[in-house]
Amino acid sequence: MKKTQSFAVGALVLMIASIATKVIGAVFKIPLTNLIGADGMGVFSIAYTIYSTLFVISTAGLPIAISKMVAEANAVGNQKRIKSILKVSLLSFSVIGILASLIMAVFAKPLTVLVSNTMAYYAVLAIAPSLFFVSIVSIIRGFYQGLSDMVPTAVSQVLESVGKLGFGLLFAYILQSRGYSFEICAAGAILGVTLGTLMSALYLFAIVIKKIREYRNVRADSPFIPLAKSIVKMAVPVTVGSAVLSLTNLIDMFLVMSRLQFAAGFSEIMANKLYGAYSMSVTLYNLPQTFVVAISVSIIPAISTYIAMKNREKTAETIGTAFKLASMSAFPAGVGFLILSKPILNLLYYSRPEDVAIATPLLSYLGIAVMFIALVSLSNSVLQAIGKINVPVGTMLIGGAVKIAANYILVGNPGININGAPIGTMCCYGVIATLNIIVIKKHYRELSVSKMFMKTFISAVVMGIFAYLTIDPISAMIGAKLGIVSVISGCVFIYFLTLLATGGFTKEDILMMPKGEKLVKILKLK
Repeated sequence: MKKTQSFAVGALVLMIASIATKVIGAVFKIPLTNLIGADGMGVFSIAYTIYSTLFVISTAGLPIAISKMVAEANAVGNQKRIKSILKVSLLSFSVIGILASLIMAVFAKPLTVLVSNTMAYYAVLAIAPSLFFVSIVSIIRGFYQGLSDMVPTAVSQVLESVGKLGFGLLFAYILQSRGYSFEICAAGAILGVTLGTLMSALYLFAIVIKKIREYRNVRADSPFIPLAKSIVKMAVPVTVGSAVLSLTNLIDMFLVMSRLQFAAGFSEIMANKLYGAYSMSVTLYNLPQTFVVAISVSIIPAISTYIAMKNREKTAETIGTAFKLASMSAFPAGVGFLILSKPILNLLYYSRPEDVAIATPLLSYLGIAVMFIALVSLSNSVLQAIGKINVPVGTMLIGGAVKIAANYILVGNPGININGAPIGTMCCYGVIATLNIIVIKKHYRELSVSKMFMKTFISAVVMGIFAYLTIDPISAMIGAKLGIVSVISGCVFIYFLTLLATGGFTKEDILMMPKGEKLVKILKLK
């Protein structure tokens, strides 16, 4: 029980930090969008997507590989191997980050030409140094996650977001007030991302130095090259799996921009505006991932520990609980976006009614995708933790192919245009989630898909019906802004009431949470 509670506590720590991070991110992107509009956000999103792709290729597998290896060594008390893993990863893989930053800076112009948006050149240059800083961040986060200490990851996430918010908005405001174009303003905003990752890296480096001192009397006994090969061997499949989707997103961005211009007949400026409106919806679409990412990160060391202990029952129990918790956050969020996309966007982007009109159907489609991507994020982590690290590579290749094909066909249709992008995303993650869960169920037949998802889904549907029936009359009575806030508050109440009534949230689930005993007494659950 202790390990399961450790998983729940770790997930809670990351969840709180992720909520703070997403709130800060929303506080950053929402006023930024109101400041520079969909045009500026198109440039911002193009540069950030290029950065994200290179980041994934260079470092995505490291935190998971390091976390899993450290957790396994820690489970048997092998301090020498833990020190070796930290030493090897810091010395060798930070070099990859330096190379990635240089590649992004040197090839900034060709990259923007490739994605059919040359207006993003300065923004790409501004974010290039982040790749080095984030490589350090990834290594140290993975190390502490392997020790089941999620606090460094949580603190560094918040620091990164605060830096992005403070510097990014400040630079964008100063540049816009001095009359610079939206391309330069977007570059100033994205420079905040670079400074945020620098703040995060400095904090993590400072605390890991203290940790290294604790191991000063422990002699690292694992040879450098064989251990580096082991880390690479474990990290590469994870990186490939992540890189497949990131490269798909990059190709997807290229396809969206090029198909809008050369097939649907839009100008580069209008295509950039449409893509910027899409990024407005994606900002909200990413919010529910706060909870799922926290669960996904925490579950890897938890499952790795139980597997090392050969405890199949606890492994299956942890997997089932993780899926249930993920669906509890993703399903109602997805239904909410599907039903309430227009009033939510109007509330947040009040100064951009033209952009909101474009973004409204996009967020509705992404509402369905939210439910699928939550299952993809978690199922990938489960597969990696149980040793099926090659499976996500294959399923993501299939999903990526579906996404590219859908976007090519749909975005190029003038009547569908940008709406094809979220439809492609929905199809992509739906296919990946289904395939991943089939594989997990095959290896853990005791898992019940209906038990994990059905009651949560029914509760989300009931909530959605309430939202659909009440949003118009309530908004008519008390106004659009107060109306949407009231309806969302009511949705939360209805959802959890239905969840408790259907037994979707059980006493056992609550007991696995921190302070679960007190919650059981408050709710008077048998």
